[in-house]
Amino acid sequence: MKRPSRNLIRKTVSLASALVAGRRVANERICRRIEICARCPYVRIKRTRKGRKMLCRICGCRLRGNRSLINLARYEEAKRYGCKHPRGSRWKKEGV
Repeated sequence: MKRPSRNLIRKTVSLASALVAGRRVANERICRRIEICARCPYVRIKRTRKGRKMLCRICGCRLRGNRSLINLARYEEAKRYGCKHPRGSRWKKEGV
C-alpha cells in the first residue's frame, strides 16, 4: 500500500488543528481575505457553473467566500494555519 505524502499529512494536521482549536472569523473578514487571495499569483481560480473555485498552490487549501467548514479563510491565523505566502502573510499585512 502506498504511504500518504508528507504534504497530505501536513495539510491534514493543519486543517485538524484549525477545526479543533481555531477561532472562526466574521463573514466580513472572510470576504476581505478572499479578495486578497483572488489577486495572489499563487492562487488558482477555476470558473464553474456554480461560481468560482479557488485553491492555494502553496498549501493546497481551498478558499471560499462563505463559512463552509473546509475553508482556509474561515479561521483565525495561527502558527500552523493561515496564509503561507512566501513573503509573509498577505492577510496580516492588510490587517485581516
